[in-house]
Amino acid sequence: MKQLILSIILFSGMSLMAQDQLLRNQIVSLSVGVSEHSIEKFSASDKLDFMNYTNEYDGNFDFILIKLAYSFEFSKNMSADVELIMLDDIIPDNFDMKINYSFQPWLGIGAGTMLHKNWISSFEEFHKQTMPDYHLLDENSKYFVNYDLGFYLSPFVQIIDNEFIKLDVACDLGVSAFMKYETDFVLKKKLSNEKMRYLYNTLSVYQPFIQPRLYIKIKAFELKKASLGFLFNTQYYYANRSINYSRSIQRWTAENEIAEKIEPSKHLFTKFSLNLGMFVRW
Repeated sequence: MKQLILSIILFSGMSLMAQDQLLRNQIVSLSVGVSEHSIEKFSASDKLDFMNYTNEYDGNFDFILIKLAYSFEFSKNMSADVELIMLDDIIPDNFDMKINYSFQPWLGIGAGTMLHKNWISSFEEFHKQTMPDYHLLDENSKYFVNYDLGFYLSPFVQIIDNEFIKLDVACDLGVSAFMKYETDFVLKKKLSNEKMRYLYNTLSVYQPFIQPRLYIKIKAFELKKASLGFLFNTQYYYANRSINYSRSIQRWTAENEIAEKIEPSKHLFTKFSLNLGMFVRW
């Protein structure tokens, strides 16, 4: 919910800023697509690795995407893009927003922020596998939504820009961090009264990523002062990511606590997505 409120505030700020300017080339678009996530998995060790339990889905594509976007030019050399993104749950709590500056009609750079979510689930299996002499007092499967907040610079080139077709290529260079989360497990030793509590607090650590993008718009026809057309967008996210955390182990009582900071190995994390849709420009 905090991320959704943040996206609304950012969108409102851009809109208020633009009201004092002469807006040109305003575009509203709606598109539908798919996204495939691939995360390198490592063998289990004596420490929980949350990335091993992130976005565990079978099949060729993990998520359906619905994107609602608005873009506009508010000066001769500057424009803005705002994109709200919904996944299978139809909740608009993912966004991608940026301000663009054009050095030349065909060359420029953008600065933006994005928020994407991931699901981490069934990580109680780690304790079941590594601590066979204990059983969990809560046997229910655990999961949480893990938001990934990023900031980036995005150089872009307009390959084609005429009356009917517009083709842009961009490449995001940035850093992102998973948001903080807390979870715990209480275990009891079999045939004994001994109990242990594992408390995990994930840390927000910014790590670099690269994300090439391709944008294509094709004008279909004009209606008075507006034009309608089709769009095709695709992007490929590439990073080496880890979810660092602090871990506290309490044996019998809270006084017997062992606290340590865990930094698991980084996993290759890639995301490929594409979407098709329609736009209206005026």
